[in-house]
Parts: sequence; structure tokens; C-alpha cells
Amino acid sequence: MSNKFFSLILATLLLSGCANEPETITLTPSLVNKPMVIYQEQAAELKVTDGRAKDHVVQLMNADDPYTFISASNPISSVLEQKFTQEMNDQGLNLVDASDLKIEFVIKRARTFVNQDVLDYRANTIIKVLAKVENPEQTLTKTFTLRATSRGPLKADLEEIQTGFNQQLSKLILQVLEDEQLQQFIKG
Repeated sequence: MSNKFFSLILATLLLSGCANEPETITLTPSLVNKPMVIYQEQAAELKVTDGRAKDHVVQLMNADDPYTFISASNPISSVLEQKFTQEMNDQGLNLVDASDLKIEFVIKRARTFVNQDVLDYRANTIIKVLAKVENPEQTLTKTFTLRATSRGPLKADLEEIQTGFNQQLSKLILQVLEDEQLQQFIKG
């Protein structure tokens, strides 16, 4: 086998590996430990908004390319609204379109920064959500932040980055659902 033929095969494999990188990641947070029933016949209005200036969830920094931005396949606000609705319903909260009790989650940060070096990469994830609960008499505002760091050899694998992001998102959701101060305020 000639060196030219071997080089051609190697170049083809390398280029096809680059071409297969996903342009989006899929957000699928899942909770292993389900919170128990906490609320009894209470109604609330739930809303999730994305307060970030940019909607991508992964930012790759590479020496060759300045930045590569990767968005989620579905808006993170929709994913969180569906997950909070499901989980809070399971906790006994009746979520309706109009109520005196209003729960709003504002996504302040949700991003994994990946710094790709020649021989390894570092991934730093930060997810920050502001919870705002209002009843006719008062308002509770509380911020939930989760940070995680990982490292790996060679090139960052976006499937691993996606898995890590989903794990952190799941932890943050559980942190919010299990927060006693938030639960007491919702109960009144």
C-alpha cells in the first residue's frame, strides 16, 4: 500500500469524522429520585422564560477556529417548562392558566464552555435559574446555580458534553423541586 493511498484514506476518515458532528444537542433531563407529593389541592400558574442574550448551550473554543456555537434541538425554556409542569403536577400542584399564585422560572445562564487544546479539552458547565413565586401578599425570589467541570483527552465528544449537560440540568431541576423554602412559600 503506497503512502499516497494511505494518506488519502486517513484524510477521508478525518474529514468524515468532522462532517458527522451534530449541529444541535438534545436536552433530555430525567430525574431518578422523584420528589414526593407535597402540595394538596393547590393551583398555580407556571411560566418559564429564557433571559439569556444568546440561545446556544455549547460554546467550543478552539485554537484553529475562534468559536463554534451549538444550540439545543428544542428551546431550553420549552424543555424546562414541560419538565417542571410534569414534576410539579406529580408533587400535587394543579397548574392552570390563571391563578393568584404565580411561579416563574427565568433562565439566566445555561451553557457549557469547551476549551479544546491540542491534546485535551476542558468543559465548564454553568446553569443558573431564577425562581420567582408571587402570591397576592408577597413575592419570593431565589436563584439556583449549578456548576460542573470535566476534562478529557484529545477532542471533546459532543455526545459526552450532551450527556453531562443533561445530568447537570437534571440536578438543577431536582434542587429546585426539593427546595424547602420554595415549597413552604408555595404552600402558603
